[in-house]
Amino acid sequence: MMSRSSAAFLAFLIVFVSLEFSNAISPSSCMQNPTVYSPNATNCADERDSGACRAIFSASTATARDPKCIDPNLEEFALECANTCGLCCETAAYNCGDDPVSPINCTANVRYCRDASWTTVMTQYCPGTCGLCTSASASCRDINTGCLNMRPLCNDINFNTYMRANCQRTCYFCSTTTVTTASPSTATCLDVATNCAANVGLCNNSAYMTLMTTKCPRTCGRCTSTGVSTTCVNANANCASWVANGFCTNTFYSVAQRRQYCARSCNLC
Repeated sequence: MMSRSSAAFLAFLIVFVSLEFSNAISPSSCMQNPTVYSPNATNCADERDSGACRAIFSASTATARDPKCIDPNLEEFALECANTCGLCCETAAYNCGDDPVSPINCTANVRYCRDASWTTVMTQYCPGTCGLCTSASASCRDINTGCLNMRPLCNDINFNTYMRANCQRTCYFCSTTTVTTASPSTATCLDVATNCAANVGLCNNSAYMTLMTTKCPRTCGRCTSTGVSTTCVNANANCASWVANGFCTNTFYSVAQRRQYCARSCNLC
């Protein structure tokens, strides 16, 4: 027979494990301040039939939630009735968070979440705000279980290869991304990586050309009036010395050759 102390310890262990591994919903879930729920509290549809949800839970308001919605024993049902319970931000579509180095103020631009022309940008930078965490390809997987904690490395040039191989989903490497963010009337060419200045020496290194053009277009001088130029670049790291030796002016070299190797240095953009 189990002793009273052993039984008490076992009960404590069960509670501890439950707290440690459960995604328990808290009373403050989806609240933007202590008294008001955020827009993402109800910005989704119930997975279960709404009639069935209302049979279990009372619909949430801007300031109140049915206590049953945060009952640990009903957590699975509450998440399937996320709209009714005001728990959309706790669902898989919202719980990945936004890009920590996003050049976009996600909250201020939430109106673009469902704008088709902004889908790529908002999926990359504001998935948590827009409920786009599950929009990546089903084949997109994180191999490393600690990817979420390493998100600041997603746009670090020095860790790009590792993060691309091990944290595709967390870093949004699964789908085509863009380095151009736009408002309805303007387009701005931005650096996406956080350490472009420190790696400016790689801009014209042929081995890093594509990576630097994608992640550091402003630092590497790839910006044009319409966004990012991937064609007007120096494909050879020796262009500076070649220009000094007459590569751009010597008729021995054709215009096609100059454009192929040193388009930017030869002003052929």
